[in-house]
Amino acid sequence: MGDLSLHFSRSEFADKETGDCKVNPLLVEALEQMRALVGRPIGINSGYRSPAHNIAVGGVGHSQHCVGDAADIEVPGLDTFRLYVLAEQISEFQNGGVGIYPGEVFIHVDVRGHRARWARVNGVYVSIIEGLKEI
Repeated sequence: MGDLSLHFSRSEFADKETGDCKVNPLLVEALEQMRALVGRPIGINSGYRSPAHNIAVGGVGHSQHCVGDAADIEVPGLDTFRLYVLAEQISEFQNGGVGIYPGEVFIHVDVRGHRARWARVNGVYVSIIEGLKEI
């Protein structure tokens, strides 16, 4: 039992350096919907990031992590493509951001309020179509 929702707690979304936490309730609700589709726990690799932490990890300057609208997630046993397909079934993510990182075990999801799709291949941001070819 989480303190934000049935399955998620603030501590999962907190900045790993400062402990500060901002998290949009729409993000938590969308993740609960995705968890229901998956049928098992979703790991939060990165939630809120302070601007300094975001720079330290190589995040983009306009990162949705810095406003509490984003999470990098993984589900053991599910590959990047399957996570992407599941995220596309959640309305908040359909109308938000989804980013994939071929070769990694996580995807980025956010509730920015407009559709954005991308992949990062060998450190370069490319279209989602190009990224899916790499999976």
